Amino acid sequence: MRAFPRLRLRAVAVALCVVAACVRPGLAGDRPFTVEDMLRVAMIDEVRLSADGRRLAFTVARTDLDSGADELRARILVAEAGAKSPARAVSPEKEPCEKPRLSPDGTRLAYLVQGDEETELVLARLDAGPPRRLLRGRFDILDMAFAPDGKALALAMATQPKTVDVRADGCDAEVEVLDADAGQTGLYLLPLAGHGTPRGLVTDRDGGGVAFSPDGRRIAFETVPRDTPPRGRRGAALPGGSGEKDAVQSDIAVVDVATGKTLSLAATDASETSPVFSPDGSLVAYLATQSPGFYFSAVRVMVVPATGGAPRALAATPNARPELLGFSGDGKRIYVREAKGTGAVILALPVNGDAPEAFSDTPHMVAQAALAASGRAMALVLVDSALAPEVYLTGTDRFDPKAVSAVNKECDAFRLGRTEVVRWQAPDGETIEGLYTHPAKPGQGLPPLLVELHGGPAVAAERQYLGALNYYPLAVFGERGYALFQPNVRGSDGYGPQFRRANLGDWGGKDFADLQSGLDALIARGLADPERLGVMGWSYGGYLAAWAIGHTDRFKAASIGAGITNLVSQSGSMDLPDFIPLYFGGEAYERFDLLFDRSPLKYAAAIRTPTLFQHGVADERVPFTQSLELYTALSRLGVYTRLAAYPRSGHDVTEPALIRDLMTRNLDWFGRFVPVAGNSPRLAGDGAASGRAAAPGKPRS
Repeated sequence: MRAFPRLRLRAVAVALCVVAACVRPGLAGDRPFTVEDMLRVAMIDEVRLSADGRRLAFTVARTDLDSGADELRARILVAEAGAKSPARAVSPEKEPCEKPRLSPDGTRLAYLVQGDEETELVLARLDAGPPRRLLRGRFDILDMAFAPDGKALALAMATQPKTVDVRADGCDAEVEVLDADAGQTGLYLLPLAGHGTPRGLVTDRDGGGVAFSPDGRRIAFETVPRDTPPRGRRGAALPGGSGEKDAVQSDIAVVDVATGKTLSLAATDASETSPVFSPDGSLVAYLATQSPGFYFSAVRVMVVPATGGAPRALAATPNARPELLGFSGDGKRIYVREAKGTGAVILALPVNGDAPEAFSDTPHMVAQAALAASGRAMALVLVDSALAPEVYLTGTDRFDPKAVSAVNKECDAFRLGRTEVVRWQAPDGETIEGLYTHPAKPGQGLPPLLVELHGGPAVAAERQYLGALNYYPLAVFGERGYALFQPNVRGSDGYGPQFRRANLGDWGGKDFADLQSGLDALIARGLADPERLGVMGWSYGGYLAAWAIGHTDRFKAASIGAGITNLVSQSGSMDLPDFIPLYFGGEAYERFDLLFDRSPLKYAAAIRTPTLFQHGVADERVPFTQSLELYTALSRLGVYTRLAAYPRSGHDVTEPALIRDLMTRNLDWFGRFVPVAGNSPRLAGDGAASGRAAAPGKPRS
């Protein structure tokens, strides 16, 4: 097994390239950000367009601090192309709404209202009349689409959950049975005239990702093999090994609406997703992964005759992970959105197989995009480090986005530190990239630096708005005098499939070396105080933060959010049982030594860093016990530590009061141990220490 030396600060000169992010700064104000301000920033999602692109709908979620309600409220807004007034809310103020779908003519809006026990499917006329409830019950609608004539809705719907309460004969107790044969997601057609009921189109297999043909006679949809077990594919192995299986295998099929006859279009050992018809209905485009179909896999856009035949791959995109938007109006191009470094762009793929063409001519990040069925209009959410998210509309004849929302106009008044893209050389010569944010109010001397590590691992540090809702209050940290560093270490998205797969079997290896060399580069250039460094991260970011403090003394404090600390126990207890086997080449019982060698828990005795753990108690992605294991070890070793357990929370914490606690607790933690100039680190504070301050111990090399 590879030995991992414990590293102290290396006094070496490391070249750092600082690149202007080519970002038009937001309207810089002078108002300081607070936690409450971050809670009020609106989040935009689920942008959809009418067929002609003249009307669009989207959801806006924000915290309503004034009402006292402890929830994020999502409302649906509708905007008009060329309108002088901004988007207007059309859904009820106090009901959480989602999945907006506009009718082809843009006059009606279908959406879901999520209650505590039941879901409602609602149809609203946007010009007149009250909304009408189409369905209500304990069902789950995963996707829906209007028929081209607007007379029906296709629904990918589960009438009961996959895991159900089953009572054995003669017993009153309700017992959750994981392998229960129930809860399949079928494909249904709901007529909108009168009081119609859903008609089953495909009920013998799971279905989702629905798309109508232009004439409305067929529906393309995603499906999964009938023999897929409830806990992932059996015998998943590292790509290139024997017995490869697809962790998230899905196929593409087409069903005839009149007869219910189903035709398989793409069913391989890879994953095929996101079907969409060409304007003339002759082709279906979709995304296909390399096998196994996992989220680090390379992805290509494919086209196949809608009546069946041999699929054809279009040109590869630079990052090999496109998001399929749809066809141009003439059917000659397919638009995709894709990550690119610390941002994301729109590309046009010629259907004839020629190389991708750039479409989005903007320095800002395209956070989301949607294409009208006509292919002649596109809606975008643009965002940047100093630009709060808003919705924009452009034609596809040329890129000319015009804002159609103003949900974050108050953000213009706030002060933010300047963010730059930084690049440096890793020890093996690889160029690594990340984001560096200067303090909003620079002080005297070198600034203290806080590192935020992203999750995934195949996610990335992107130029998201610094004031956006985050468990780590970046804007407030900047206001208090901290510099911020968000590195895209090996395994991150946005730099191509080879970079994304560079940490397979190597968590804690090159990714950790990338982090260390990035810090060395910043310090060598005078951008960080080497004696005041902190590290934080959620999920995989929590893993890398936990790994780091077991292998270097350079960090004065750490915050580990929902982090993996024991890869052995994580492998079989998370909700993605193929996740660890695909990254490490086998099951826990096959790779036990490797998995534990790459687990932060193994190095607990070497940790001296004051460490805060934060975790949702109902987390199924990274079970709560992952934090508990390392917290218990540090507590018994005498390391200064805390564990904040968040009730009613899974891998994502969504209640505003709990998010406020997350942010405030991180502010207090780093304020205590990584002080801004003029303060000193201190261990006393809240009177709830779960372990004394660690003795210095012998230096680590």
